[in-house]
Amino acid sequence: MRVSFRIIRITLGIFLLVAVVLLARKVHQSVYGPNAQRAAGEYVELSITPGMPLPLVARQLEEKGAVNRARDFVFAARLLRLDHRIQAGEYVLPFGLSNADLLRRLIRAGANASLVTIPEGYNTREIAALLEEKVGMDSAAFMQAVYDSALLARLGIEAPSFEGFLFPESYSLHRGMEPAWVIQKMVQLFFQAFDSTDRARTDSLGLSLTEAVTLASIIEGEMLDPEEAGLISAVYHNRLKKKMLLQADPTIQYVVGDKPRRLVRSDLAVESPYNTYRYPGLPPGPVCNPGKLSLQAALHPAPAPYIFMVSQGNGRHAFTTNLDDHLQAKVKLDSVRRVLEEARAQAALEDSTRTDTTQTKE
Repeated sequence: MRVSFRIIRITLGIFLLVAVVLLARKVHQSVYGPNAQRAAGEYVELSITPGMPLPLVARQLEEKGAVNRARDFVFAARLLRLDHRIQAGEYVLPFGLSNADLLRRLIRAGANASLVTIPEGYNTREIAALLEEKVGMDSAAFMQAVYDSALLARLGIEAPSFEGFLFPESYSLHRGMEPAWVIQKMVQLFFQAFDSTDRARTDSLGLSLTEAVTLASIIEGEMLDPEEAGLISAVYHNRLKKKMLLQADPTIQYVVGDKPRRLVRSDLAVESPYNTYRYPGLPPGPVCNPGKLSLQAALHPAPAPYIFMVSQGNGRHAFTTNLDDHLQAKVKLDSVRRVLEEARAQAALEDSTRTDTTQTKE
């Protein structure tokens, strides 16, 4: 009888030990085990408002696939005593994190995030450099993704690259993000800005999506005064209708690849399908990433007969309908440039004189 009782005690002890081990394993898995993985470069966006209850946060995470079970996340938060420390904010979270790792990120609102603003008119090279500066993204990897044919097909872009479709806006980004995900977000915003109504308008103009965005990118590159967007668009639309060379400086600037500067005659002779001084029609693709105003201007040119324009040296253009008037406007521009160059030379001379006088006194 004593032997039987002893066996029972040992058996119960073994069962209890196994139960404790299994429970501990379950607790560890719930807190520190990884949640479901997704494809590389995918993230979940989460918005937490002030005072949002923990179960609601957990439910959002479960619905978005960031956690396997909402109840495990709630359990982990309470076990680690972090349930009252979650901060309100906008989060971009990778898949596959443990509940503990998720909680660590949610109690440091925006600690690793940077708000990166993509200016209107930036090309992909400039965006790549900006992302490398702001969040340490490998610019070469970003440019590789820009030309990724599989990614282009997946996002519905029928163009040689994502140039033109990376919508200029402010993005919450952090180090370690995959270039493909960032590009995807930018393209999503592009299609929000360029909606079905705009697509219908594009079709009515006899343009493809890429052609419309290409025209918008040229307008963006030419425009300094937003009030002129429709007129600039009219010039290019009219030249296309008349089968004239576009002679668009932004397309040359894109080819030479330098920082914005005054183009010289040799630039206009560069061999490239983007050279609209040599080849008729639109170039093969966009030359920058246009904003909403330029996209709309490309679709809705002003009802004006202009086929020429030239800068006036003050941020605006002189628009004309014939070559004689255009040449006269260029003469005025050359006169303005000479005055400016003389003024700069005089200012430099005065600065030099003041420096020499100061050094003599010393």
